[in-house]
Amino acid sequence: MSLPKANVQRTLFDAPVLVGDLFKSNDRYRLFREKIMPALWGMRDDLAELYCNDNGRPAIEPVIALAVTLLQFMEKAPDRKASENVRLHLGWKYALDLEIDYNGFDHSSLVKFRNRLLEGDAERIGFDALFTGLRNAGLVKKGRNKQRLDSTHVLGAVAKMSRMEMVRETLRLFLEDIHRAGLTQNLADWDILEARYLDSQIAWHRMSIDGLKEKFSQAGKDMRYLIGWLRMQPSFVRDNDHSLLLERVFCEQYEIGIEEPQRRKVEASGVVKNPHDPDVQWAAKDQSKIKQWEGYKIQIAETVDDDGKTKQKGVPTEQFITEVTTTEAIASDLDGRERVENNQKDHGQDVADELYVDAAYITDDTLAAARNEGRVLMGSARPSSNASGKNLFMADAFDVDIETRKAVCPAGHESRQCSSLENHKTGQVDYRFEWAGLCDDCPLQKQCTKSRSGRRMMIVGEFHNDLQQRRKEMQTDEFKKQMHQRNGVEGTISEFCRAGGRRTRYRGLAKTTLANYFMGAAVNAHRWIRLQQWNIAEEEKAA
Repeated sequence: MSLPKANVQRTLFDAPVLVGDLFKSNDRYRLFREKIMPALWGMRDDLAELYCNDNGRPAIEPVIALAVTLLQFMEKAPDRKASENVRLHLGWKYALDLEIDYNGFDHSSLVKFRNRLLEGDAERIGFDALFTGLRNAGLVKKGRNKQRLDSTHVLGAVAKMSRMEMVRETLRLFLEDIHRAGLTQNLADWDILEARYLDSQIAWHRMSIDGLKEKFSQAGKDMRYLIGWLRMQPSFVRDNDHSLLLERVFCEQYEIGIEEPQRRKVEASGVVKNPHDPDVQWAAKDQSKIKQWEGYKIQIAETVDDDGKTKQKGVPTEQFITEVTTTEAIASDLDGRERVENNQKDHGQDVADELYVDAAYITDDTLAAARNEGRVLMGSARPSSNASGKNLFMADAFDVDIETRKAVCPAGHESRQCSSLENHKTGQVDYRFEWAGLCDDCPLQKQCTKSRSGRRMMIVGEFHNDLQQRRKEMQTDEFKKQMHQRNGVEGTISEFCRAGGRRTRYRGLAKTTLANYFMGAAVNAHRWIRLQQWNIAEEEKAA
């Protein structure tokens, strides 16, 4: 499609001309037209790069397509409803500056527009447009800034499957591809496989455990047979998405035995959980596995007030989302924070000089890195672990000084020996402190160690001083007061999820990333509009 000419000529049939008086100064559609549409038009040149200049029929105006996509995320409207609103909804026509008799477009045009954004690596263009508009309006400051960061889970847009269901569904999708490609005659056992996976419906709840095991084993044999058959096929069959998925699922679910494939006892992290979206992963929030999900994870960063004061109830927030980074479900928060900051740098945003986080982002390494960069990383450190047993002194009870290679135990004894332990593969450096004979007659020995020798050894990281200092700061009232500034991000995550961000609309990491950026833009747009409505109301009160 070719890029249409921008229509800047106003007519008497435009909705703002005919029905402008119906929308008051604080109406959300009027504010969308006055505040947000100019920000979206500012991205017109970037959108133009996704289209041909003179090849094909003219497309829908890309800025209108971008604005419609943003509106549908703001109002939770699916594609069909969004295209209907463009044609029939007076508020949408006014917000988009359309003519009153504009007939709109087919809902599939929105799908094509999103695919065009993905193909052009422009999945965050709507988010960047809003962010630039907020910055130009003075609502997001440049230069030194404070931000807060937290993560939450996003459920995949697929059903939860057992291992048996997932394996058989993978086989079904592969066999359907073979049937559509007209290759059934090349497959000797096609009739058997068709009856087994395409034409059969199994009542799983009525099957015995032995029957289920037999079905799983049979699926493994059939997968192995089909993989061998694929080796003899042309590349367009061998490299098909479902062919590659078949091999991946087989390797993840089975071990090659002497006679036949054997079921893996434990699934590895990151395995396929549903063949309709291989990017979906299983993850748990902690080792208790009480909170677990199948899907993705997002990192949400937002600005923080310089004064750190809490807003009164009813006063709209002046804080806005600065980044929404979508990661795999099994990605750590440490990795997520690094991706957030890289994305901010790559798109001309300022990385936070003062970042408020929870304990998942705080380690001795991250504290040391922030100190070396001249930045502040505010967050509570997790308590030290004790592998020797419960009710024993943990590392927090020891006063350690890495620089002098000395450590003082709870009994007041200074360590006699310090050894440097370096991992040559990772480059990590640890230090082991020992008290030797000082432990033999110590009255606190039973509270300190349960080793047979009766002597305590303690291993800490290279930057343990930073971690130790943070744990001391956590006990002060000033630190606790400062950490109140982190709490606001919980409300932002809640708003993001209520707007539809808890479950992704689309399948695949790329499409989910696009959806989450539009969701972040929708939250920012809602906040911008609410802030303008508040200011208008305050001005009317003052008048």
